[in-house]
Amino acid sequence: MAQSSAELERSAVKRHFSEAASSFDSAALLHQRVAEELADRLQYVRLSPAVALDLGCATGFCTALLAERYPQIQLIGLDLSCAMLTQNAMLKTRAVRVAGDAESLPLVEQSVDLVVSNLLLPWCEPANLFGEVHRVLRPAGVFVFSSLGPDTLKELKRAWSIVDDTPHVHAFMDMHNLGDTLVAAGFAEPVMDIEVLTMTYDTLSGLLDDLRATGGSNALHARRRTLTGRYRAERLQTAYESFRGADGRLPSTWEIVYGVAWRPERSVASETDGVGVPVRLGN
Repeated sequence: MAQSSAELERSAVKRHFSEAASSFDSAALLHQRVAEELADRLQYVRLSPAVALDLGCATGFCTALLAERYPQIQLIGLDLSCAMLTQNAMLKTRAVRVAGDAESLPLVEQSVDLVVSNLLLPWCEPANLFGEVHRVLRPAGVFVFSSLGPDTLKELKRAWSIVDDTPHVHAFMDMHNLGDTLVAAGFAEPVMDIEVLTMTYDTLSGLLDDLRATGGSNALHARRRTLTGRYRAERLQTAYESFRGADGRLPSTWEIVYGVAWRPERSVASETDGVGVPVRLGN
């Protein structure tokens, strides 16, 4: 069962991603791989958007892919972290940069034709995020996203369970529950599928360093608040060694969930032109 946003410390989420802004691009190989897959899937979506939103844009890798695919559209990059939005990679995109919360979007209703979101969902309450995306999409608008499934980081979760009973790895909602939540939010006929990727490392510290460098640190309210300590770190290392493969590498499993959903087309009382939101880069 996935954790709710109430179980996440929002200030910790924002702090972790802000601290990771300068290191994100060098460590975000998985994010970039999944972003490229999302961009490829857009070729099968019958849509000529005028306005597109990269929701949880980080430093703008996916934003740049959208700009390349749709050179004429108005493009918005939104992220919780102002530090992410001011990185050079993001500044080089032509997107309007907006600092905001995905669960309370600073956009007017029915102002966007396409929302793309890459690996943001694990840091939010899905029902809240889906409701906000549905609100800002125009009728017949499309939502294309990626998330993480329950098998993600299963080796790390198992290793930590041997060390203590404190939660160290977030829970992730499965594909079927995400689909049900999309329908409950008002989306039509969501299409969902899964891809399992395995990243390998020479050492456990390599994995942990990558998680910190991309903002993926534990942000649960119930997390342990003290330092790991040498004894517990050694126990974790020993537990994770049991997963070392025949190739001499330590695996890390990532279950990637992809989704495409449409806001049903229906008549509306009025049309809204533009996005009606200023760029907000302050705290």
